[in-house]
Amino acid sequence: MPNPTLEAPAEAETEALAAARALGKALKTSKEFGALIAADEAIGCDPAAEEAISAFNSLQQELRAEISMGVIEDAQRAELEKRQQAMTAVPSISAYLEAMAAFQAVCCDTASIVSAQIGIDFAANSRSGGCCG
Repeated sequence: MPNPTLEAPAEAETEALAAARALGKALKTSKEFGALIAADEAIGCDPAAEEAISAFNSLQQELRAEISMGVIEDAQRAELEKRQQAMTAVPSISAYLEAMAAFQAVCCDTASIVSAQIGIDFAANSRSGGCCG
């Protein structure tokens, strides 16, 4: 005869994984996720967006050492901010950023609900880190 004490954790894990799959499916079919995917695709079809992203990334890469050592000059920082503002002013990029913020809000709300149900910070405990992650 099977031991119900040993079977319960396995059954609970199976149920939790099934619920996680359902949650993933629900998030994937949400209007916020759909808008994010559409906005991402729009950037890929927008030469102005690709040019602005490339210009920003190029300067950021060029200044990587200065940024990481904290010795970036004011003029360099101003130029980087100028390129970032130019990049985010491109309509397809600003639409993407808005869509990303909306989807992140859904994810944060979801994590808050799960956290309330289990009594610990779900998102913090889902991150990898330390020696094992």
